Amino acid sequence: MVGSELDLLPDDINWRDEGCEVFGSCLNCPLPRCLEEEPRGQQRLRLAVRNKRMVELRQGGKSVKEIAGLFGVSRRTVERALKNQRLKRKSVAPTF
Repeated sequence: MVGSELDLLPDDINWRDEGCEVFGSCLNCPLPRCLEEEPRGQQRLRLAVRNKRMVELRQGGKSVKEIAGLFGVSRRTVERALKNQRLKRKSVAPTF
């Protein structure tokens, strides 16, 4: 060992599983990587959820203007979110 650093086993560390603002428990989190370790992880998750909801509302018949009003964003933001979701779906679609 270098210096006075201790190499403690996990059993010797007093750690509480407090989770984050998104999930209440780190050990039971369904995500493959921790949002707090990803650059802008929580922000990206919130935006992804918001954009998915925008698509659902649009498919349900709401206008872009109505959706923008619901989320407090510009019409252009809604249009961009809808376009990005369409592009993601196309890139995930299987090709035969």
